[in-house]
Amino acid sequence: MPPEIEIEVFRGLSMNISLDGKRVGFIDAFVDEDVEKGVWVEYVYILERLRNSGIGSQAMREVIGRWGEMGYETVSLDDVHWEKPEDFWGRLGFTGEGKRKRLLIREAPWL
Repeated sequence: MPPEIEIEVFRGLSMNISLDGKRVGFIDAFVDEDVEKGVWVEYVYILERLRNSGIGSQAMREVIGRWGEMGYETVSLDDVHWEKPEDFWGRLGFTGEGKRKRLLIREAPWL
């Protein structure tokens, strides 16, 4: 099980990810103008030494849950960032062809 992380609002829908009081990553996101009640994830960053620790997955689950509580229904992103296991986004419930991925929050398998 991944270590306990702290998630705090940076600004708007963007969140900082901390571990033991130190910032180890962030999720940069904003309201998706093209999707009603949608969130667009612009960038997800986790320190390289922690990328296989489960912290990124845990943070995404927690943040998506928060967005759902705030009334958002869909999370979208382009999967163009760090190298991840083959189906990183699929395990979180995202679907889509190519780089474009989308998740209906109510269908998230872990909520």
